[in-house]
Amino acid sequence: LYWDGRHIPDLLALAWQQMPLWQSLGSAAAAAALVAVVHGAMRRATDCLTQTLAASSGRMRRHAACITAAGCAAAMAAAVVPPLGAVPVTAQTHLRDYVVQPVSATLLRQGMFVATALSPQRVAGSLPAGPAFTGDLKALRGADLILVFLESYGAAAYDNPAYAHRLQPHRKLLADAAAATGRQVVSGFVRSPTFGGGSWLAHASLLSGVDVSEPPDYDLLLTTSRPTLVSHFRAHGYGTVALMPGIRADWPEGSFYGYERIWDGRSIDYRGPEFGYWRIPDQFSMARFAQWRRDGNDPRPQLLVFPTITSHLPFGPVPPYLADWAQLTAPAPFSDESVARSLAQPPDWLDLGPAYVQTLAYSYDWLAGFLAQPSPRDYLMIVVGDHQPAASVSGRDARWDVPVHLITSDPALADRFLLAGLTAGMEPRGAALGAMSELTKLLLRALDGPRQVGDR
Repeated sequence: LYWDGRHIPDLLALAWQQMPLWQSLGSAAAAAALVAVVHGAMRRATDCLTQTLAASSGRMRRHAACITAAGCAAAMAAAVVPPLGAVPVTAQTHLRDYVVQPVSATLLRQGMFVATALSPQRVAGSLPAGPAFTGDLKALRGADLILVFLESYGAAAYDNPAYAHRLQPHRKLLADAAAATGRQVVSGFVRSPTFGGGSWLAHASLLSGVDVSEPPDYDLLLTTSRPTLVSHFRAHGYGTVALMPGIRADWPEGSFYGYERIWDGRSIDYRGPEFGYWRIPDQFSMARFAQWRRDGNDPRPQLLVFPTITSHLPFGPVPPYLADWAQLTAPAPFSDESVARSLAQPPDWLDLGPAYVQTLAYSYDWLAGFLAQPSPRDYLMIVVGDHQPAASVSGRDARWDVPVHLITSDPALADRFLLAGLTAGMEPRGAALGAMSELTKLLLRALDGPRQVGDR
């Protein structure tokens, strides 16, 4: 509560929008009841300890205090967690596994973090080395690079037979759209540094080429001046745009990456109906960028980084897809009937699988629609999942892999990706190519130098 309390209003707002009133009130009552139970257990343990000490003296008092404190602590833990008999008990099972750690220890770690951040030598020893970013990007030959982090797009979309079956027509739609516009799709799996959340760890790992799997590593990385894909493209004459509709407040972390423009949930200027907590449909965000690109606001080639939000937990309500992309930026893009249908299908928090499939189907559809839109410049599109969905959706013991698709009109560039281990089409095959940060190195190699078939 000390560290995460600031997120409670957002979580309450999310629950309020996604659950019926009676469920929201019931959840609030259950949370209050839990606090009352914990407080009561602590009060009872304190009274027990006080009474025992008052009835003891000397050495007996000290022994009684130790025994009673241990017993009361166990009783207190049993009041708020499953009894030890209900979980596998091993030699590594300790009471500390069930009791929150003191804030003082966290404060000490924060002090050590500051000391490390102020020492270049300690930073170098704490973070793994990243790539050199020495390539020249000539293999792109001035094409845009559109990097889409597809939220919660994990290997479960392929590994779960029910999900895969329902998503197959939408994957085919995307593959057909690519073929109809003279493009090829190559695909593979990479291993995400996070699971079920923590998208920023995946974003940082791919953009920096540094394996960032722990929040302290992410925090430390942001204190450095290490190069990123963003700064690399900017140094080679590219405009750099971050399309961040999920950000509603200041984002100082963006300065680390080196973006020239950051379009957040405020500057993107969405005025349509709100679809759940995340408000802004991904198709609208992409349409806003496409409109800006066609208007010729910046003649340079562009690097676009777009972390999507529509497929974020709880995966709904899913906005309607609009075939007329020009209508998306109109004052009233959606009909009242289509909005009502979308909002009438809130996700079932006890069974999020169907909503997950529905939101991924929407994602495939708008990606296919975007490929059919006119563009002032050719582009390489990379669609990569940031992490698997929560275990309740991805399943027990699910792997940490996420799909990556590279869509290009350049056969020579596609061949480079195939030689690097990806496979043709929308269906990734085989084991993961490596960690998310390995994909960074693969991209730098593939985009470096003149395009020649057979180059690695």
